[in-house]
Amino acid sequence: MADFLHFVLAPASDLPQGPTSWADLADAQARGLERAMALRIFACPTDWPGNLETLVEAGLAHSGGADPFGVSPQVQAGLQAPSAPGQRSLRCDALVPVLDAASLCLGIYGQPEPPVGGPPGAQADANPGPIHCLACLPLAEIENETCWFYPTENGRYLSWQSQRPRSFLPGRFPDGELSTPAEGFEPADLRLLWSLLADDSAMTCVGLTYRGRRIEWPIQPKALESQEAASVWTWFELDDLSPEPWQRLDRIETSPRS
Repeated sequence: MADFLHFVLAPASDLPQGPTSWADLADAQARGLERAMALRIFACPTDWPGNLETLVEAGLAHSGGADPFGVSPQVQAGLQAPSAPGQRSLRCDALVPVLDAASLCLGIYGQPEPPVGGPPGAQADANPGPIHCLACLPLAEIENETCWFYPTENGRYLSWQSQRPRSFLPGRFPDGELSTPAEGFEPADLRLLWSLLADDSAMTCVGLTYRGRRIEWPIQPKALESQEAASVWTWFELDDLSPEPWQRLDRIETSPRS
């Protein structure tokens, strides 16, 4: 019985059909997803004067996306207010594959349980068992569901957003979660997640779930090392009593550091 599920996002013509191998799945996935968006959100200290340009000029808000409100010499010099004692300013740290829902399809594959002593949910050559295609369907046909990347508490925040080339492995459930039997797989239980990121004028496709469980696409190990890319810092405010609960206060683009 097929006990482990693998998920591949690629154009329909690139999805393996019938019996296949891990190498074929990994190759199809590497060609199907080629970019990722990094997103971090930091809560602003209540006494921060609110000058994003000053943070950039002081080297605190740069293309690397480090916490601009961390303890630093600039804090000591009064260029930046420190966070409250014991309070973490980081509210979100996500790497989201860039999904084109109009052109990609989802391939779902089942793999037999690995031999006794093999790693649970093995994903590569450590589990050489045959892999079979269970279903292939366009992302556009999967039922949509909205999600929320932003904090729910009112306040002012900084978001850092950057896109960079990335190669991914086939999708799986997060490490440590129980496996889901492939037998009885129901495409109707898939959900395509959409969220409003930063000041996008439209909803952005940010991922998939199956029966309420998130599917993640691990980054290819060789893709972990890369140069910094250009990024955007946005200062925004959340106020659920306002006619416009989300308001952008400022926005600055930053270039990679030399």
